[in-house]
Amino acid sequence: MKKNTVAFVMSIAVAAAVASAAEKTVSVTGVVESYSAASHAFTVKTEAGETVSLVWTKETKFNGVVAQGARVTVRFTPRAGGPNVAQTVGVLK
Repeated sequence: MKKNTVAFVMSIAVAAAVASAAEKTVSVTGVVESYSAASHAFTVKTEAGETVSLVWTKETKFNGVVAQGARVTVRFTPRAGGPNVAQTVGVLK
């Protein structure tokens, strides 16, 4: 009985760790390379030359107007099997 309880508690702890890792956010700063209002998607090219593809939802918070060529900082949730979902998008001056 005690062994089953320990196994159950450990499985809950592992599930909680996986859930919190899935909600980890990442920030990126760069220049908007492409922007599509119709598909709610844009790409940002970082100073290191990496291109990050992102989408936004109705929950995404914007600080400024996003357009091609704008310098932005984006906080997003990375998704291995799907699009990176922007949480906040700040346009830099």
